[in-house]
Amino acid sequence: PILFLLPAAAVLFLIAAYPVGFGLWAGLHQWNWALGQAESWTFIGFDNYAQLFANKAFWNSIKVTVTFTAIAVTLQLILGLGIAILLHNNMRASWFFRSAVVFPLMVSDIVAAVIFATILDPNLGILNYALSVVGLPGPNWIGNPNLVIITLSLVDTWWQTGNIILILLAGMTAIPQDRIDMASIDGASGWRMFFHITLPALKPFILVALVFRTIDALRVFALAWAITKGGPLRATEVSQLYIFKQGIGGAYNMGYASAAATVFAIFVGLVAGIYLLAMRRQPA
Repeated sequence: PILFLLPAAAVLFLIAAYPVGFGLWAGLHQWNWALGQAESWTFIGFDNYAQLFANKAFWNSIKVTVTFTAIAVTLQLILGLGIAILLHNNMRASWFFRSAVVFPLMVSDIVAAVIFATILDPNLGILNYALSVVGLPGPNWIGNPNLVIITLSLVDTWWQTGNIILILLAGMTAIPQDRIDMASIDGASGWRMFFHITLPALKPFILVALVFRTIDALRVFALAWAITKGGPLRATEVSQLYIFKQGIGGAYNMGYASAAATVFAIFVGLVAGIYLLAMRRQPA
């Protein structure tokens, strides 16, 4: 059976290997389209990486990305777990609410970003208008450097919490009913059943959800680009957006952008590796 898989595996490897290899090679060259170097490369070794590590804007993008990921994934896990429990315990109406949970997942990231850019506009947005109707001041959701990263995290929470809910719902259906019945007969309260039965059984599913959502949140681009363009004051300039701006997004310094993309890919890979190690240590 393995022999039959080799042709497909070879094709997939080549498809993945070429762009990765090209990016690594480009990162070792001075290749700046803005300087007329679209057709000519100059080998400079690790100079792009040295320049990258010395650039405060790059490290700021890493900090912004990690902050966004931490806030968004934490909110999504807490909300996802709570909503999954409610849906699992209320089976009658769960079909309707499960459909509502899945709906945001059908919206693409750029569409979600455009929708919320309109809603959150400090002057014309419906959210601040609704707040003004009840006599509350409307904050500058996307113009305040101290608030905007939380705003983007909330948008991502609306958009992606459904993924965690579906994964945890699948985990809850796998919990043996006899455990719950025995605990109920023994007089265990709802909280004790949650901490001693539900939560331990859900740990592998929570880790899976965290792996997918963390990696996806680290790669955020469209929300930051469409809603804030990385502003104000680079407060939402996430790593993907920083790389885009250094490359085809304006600076056209393709060698430098390739080096930045390589470093960021390694960073995401290390985060994924930590999660995978944690999953392997979970008891079967």
